[in-house]
Amino acid sequence: MKDPIDLSGNESTPQKLIQSLPTQAARRRVLQAAEISIDVDDKNFESFLDELSEVELRRAASELRFAGEHTVYYYRVNGLHRLSSDDALGRNNNESSSGAYGPDVETAIRDHDRIYVICQVPETGSQTQLTLAPDDRETTVATFKPRTQLLAVRASDDSTADATLQAVLSYLGLDDATRISFLDSGFRGRFEDACVDGYSTLRLRNTNPRDSTREIEVRSKDPEAGNVADVRTDAIVEDLLQRGDTELNAASGLVTVPTDVRSMEHGEPLHPRVTIGFPDGWVAFEQFVPEQILIEFDDLVRDSL
Repeated sequence: MKDPIDLSGNESTPQKLIQSLPTQAARRRVLQAAEISIDVDDKNFESFLDELSEVELRRAASELRFAGEHTVYYYRVNGLHRLSSDDALGRNNNESSSGAYGPDVETAIRDHDRIYVICQVPETGSQTQLTLAPDDRETTVATFKPRTQLLAVRASDDSTADATLQAVLSYLGLDDATRISFLDSGFRGRFEDACVDGYSTLRLRNTNPRDSTREIEVRSKDPEAGNVADVRTDAIVEDLLQRGDTELNAASGLVTVPTDVRSMEHGEPLHPRVTIGFPDGWVAFEQFVPEQILIEFDDLVRDSL
């Protein structure tokens, strides 16, 4: 399931969409997020779905309708906070494309407490061809909470995310945005205090041009994904992070998101595995998570700004 799903134009039933999720754990997370109680083994899962009401199924489907490659790029958009939901939904998208071969806004949808802008973007944001087959275009999603400045773009790489941003800015009648850096003026500390349980891997960038080493990677001695031995507590890592010629580049670990979605294995609140690109303002989820997790995570990022 690579592309976000727009239920209005998709012939699959909610049952089929839920069944098509990659793992049993992912299917259960979706139902938990939709507040649907489940106590059934995987063999009887299809029969269980058939017994749900249409309202319950649509609520569950709303947790996965924008499923896809959950790499999220964050932007601060000037003027976005002045737009209401009606402002964003009532626009004409005829001018949203930078050409017949550029990124396009397909539609804008209100769901949960967010606006979702669905875009079609040439692979890696390229505009070098006059015509592109549908298979050469990626479905991306930009989402924001009305009256706020944070735009979260779900795309597979930075070029595609930037192209999505340009289409959304044109669609919304805005013209100024900057990619957020998690390294900016205290943002990283506030963000980590809010939700980071620990990092199992750190990648640091050496900015000293006289050194031959350009990248340093530090891994936890504890390989268990569910029990991160936080590498930030290592004395050598602490020293490296404080040096003026060393910059935090990326980290992989566990985050705490305040939802009722729980681990199928332990019944504990789900701590998603993520990789964070600090200077480039992106977060990649390494397992399927329902929409509720993505919404709460966006809120944590926005509150940390």
